[in-house]
Amino acid sequence: MKTVYAFIQHQRNSLAVDFPLNIHDMPDHLGSIGIRLPASKVTVDNTENVSVRLTGLSEVGKAIVDKVASSDSLEDINALCQAIERTCLYGYDDMAERLAACDAGCARELMAVVEQFTQAQQSQTMGECQC
Repeated sequence: MKTVYAFIQHQRNSLAVDFPLNIHDMPDHLGSIGIRLPASKVTVDNTENVSVRLTGLSEVGKAIVDKVASSDSLEDINALCQAIERTCLYGYDDMAERLAACDAGCARELMAVVEQFTQAQQSQTMGECQC
């Protein structure tokens, strides 16, 4: 499920991408508008050369956009969206609530919330085993 929409402008060129996306495609996407930096170096913070505008496409996406820091990179946001997609196989409601309620202030802290959620799910699943 696509969770975050990013509109990126560089000089007079623009790019629209939905996260999560294959990280191997990111250099080609950024390169198509003249950005030669890796996604890990392109931050949400608007600079004189690059402008990034994020929009949440779901409740999870809105929670992410509300809590990311200007220093978070496109790679950070994409990795977070990928982790959520892997974790939430049966729906995103619980994750949306957890992200919205947490006091995280950057993608790294949001990733910690996702990891805690993942561990809780795994523990619950292992506890249900009727071997």
